Amino acid sequence: MATRKLYWSSPQSGLYSLSAAMRKIKPRYWLLLAVPWLATLALHMDFKGWYSELLSVAWLVGMAAFFIQFALGGRIRKGSLFGNIDWSMSRHKQVGKLLGYLFFLHPFLILAPRFLMSWDDGVTSLVSVLTAPSMLTGLIAWGLMLVFVLLAVFKRSLPLRYETWRLLHLLAFAGVAVLATLHVTSVGRHGQFQPLFNRFWWALLAGVSALMIYNHLIKPLRLKRKPFTLKSIERVSRSDWQLTLEKPPQTDFDFAPGQFVWINTSGSAFDMNDHPFSIASCRKDLPQLSFIVRELGDYTGKLGDLTPGQQVYVDGPYGSMSLADSARADGIVLVAGGAGIGPMLSLLRGLAARQESRPVRLVYGNASIDQMVLQEEIRALETQMADFKQLLVCSEPQSDPAIHHGLIDREVLEKALGVGDNANRVAYVCGPPAMVQAAKRHARALGVPGAQIHYEQLAF
Repeated sequence: MATRKLYWSSPQSGLYSLSAAMRKIKPRYWLLLAVPWLATLALHMDFKGWYSELLSVAWLVGMAAFFIQFALGGRIRKGSLFGNIDWSMSRHKQVGKLLGYLFFLHPFLILAPRFLMSWDDGVTSLVSVLTAPSMLTGLIAWGLMLVFVLLAVFKRSLPLRYETWRLLHLLAFAGVAVLATLHVTSVGRHGQFQPLFNRFWWALLAGVSALMIYNHLIKPLRLKRKPFTLKSIERVSRSDWQLTLEKPPQTDFDFAPGQFVWINTSGSAFDMNDHPFSIASCRKDLPQLSFIVRELGDYTGKLGDLTPGQQVYVDGPYGSMSLADSARADGIVLVAGGAGIGPMLSLLRGLAARQESRPVRLVYGNASIDQMVLQEEIRALETQMADFKQLLVCSEPQSDPAIHHGLIDREVLEKALGVGDNANRVAYVCGPPAMVQAAKRHARALGVPGAQIHYEQLAF
């Protein structure tokens, strides 16, 4: 299978794949951010100077981005924007950092002109802001936002269980949403003089609240009614487990090769201890699903404690890496580093199920040969498919000369792609961030267009 990255006790917190289709999302995202500011153009507010107007645009866009953060991290399966969860989760993290800077600078930028004119006047204004009752909601929201953005940035260094951090993260930003809405509708000049404009912000808050209720109450209730069953858990390499689940009868569950799900083995559908893993099986294996999970954290290190027959809650599928991206390609290259073999196995099995006749190459890298999973099956596919070959890469020296010693570099990718024009080849890449970035760079250098390189990084 494919485990969807877990480098610590958390479920993978950082995967994303980009494609030409995903890049089309960006204009729509920016348009959503601009909606509040565009709405102010109809309010006929007095012009307060370019500095004030620029700050106003920044705050309006920032508030819109803050509310959209809930949708980006909300596991929305449908819709061309938020339904692309790989893109959404990566953007959620990137925008979160920018919002942290913006919220931190907010009071200082507002008071900056006062300090530039007179230090004493600036200090007086600062004291007035800090002591004004009407500013209390804004000050609390400012403090909470600052603290929890820092906690999000440095979460890997914190002595907190992922589930604890996730719950605190959710509650804190829900509190910030309420306080920020109160602040912008009571202190912001648009809300003070145009009360109808405030309905926009309250509508956004209502939407955020509805999304949270759905994700943490309604969805768990639905999952509880249709639990999957753990069929088996077995070690398939020195570092990897194969997890096999079975979906309940009459359950409408389907997936495309390359997608992933969130798995909850805690025994409670309401527990926040769920983890994302890529599906390694193909659709013909249903009602069973298999996953290849590497021991990379507290949770994955305890997979051996799971009991066959126990209930498992599955949320998904999600993800945009799909064989549809290779429909018109002349050849396909799959590049897997370590735990990244998961989605590559699903894609490979999908190709084998439809008797793919185009050239297919799997570049599979690990530290040592005993970390390579399901080699008998992959070697069997080499005889079953018309033009499929696997290239193994190990960073540790190996006695077998057929195994490439080193990293997944340009040499091994050139061997996989072959000679000739690669402008119509498609590459799928999954693995640690450094490997993914290197593979993308080498593939582009060998002539594979960037829009035809689809990838997932095993870290947020």
